[in-house]
Amino acid sequence: MTSLSTKSSNTDDGGFTLIELLVVIIIIGILAAIAIPVFLKQRVKAYDTAVRSDLHNLAEFEEAYLTGHDRHATIGEIQADEDGVRVSQQVDLSVVLYDGARGYCLAAKHNNSPNTWLWDSMAGGLQPAGTATCPSVSSGTAGDTVTG
Repeated sequence: MTSLSTKSSNTDDGGFTLIELLVVIIIIGILAAIAIPVFLKQRVKAYDTAVRSDLHNLAEFEEAYLTGHDRHATIGEIQADEDGVRVSQQVDLSVVLYDGARGYCLAAKHNNSPNTWLWDSMAGGLQPAGTATCPSVSSGTAGDTVTG
């Protein structure tokens, strides 16, 4: 007959306690709270990069149109002359004003970004974020808009 005293009464399953699991969940929650806003900022930066690229491309088409026609134009006129104006998805790209051969003002905004970007041909091109109007081109003919 075997004695009960020879068997180990200490059973260790090797599991985690409820407190340990809660601590891990809290740490993961804190890390997620830090990472999600950073990720969202990166998305807005990517949207703004697409907008700035579209503005630069349209500005190059405006300059090419000026070379061939001695004046700036609307997006429709540029597309009729050269089929090359491409707009990124969810971007509204517009010619705000153009003044013959003098200059032009372009604007663009991504639907998921709070920023509107401006390109003023007479003020050095791309304007800083938050600029409300083009500083140099303030008069002329209103242009048109294309959406990607």
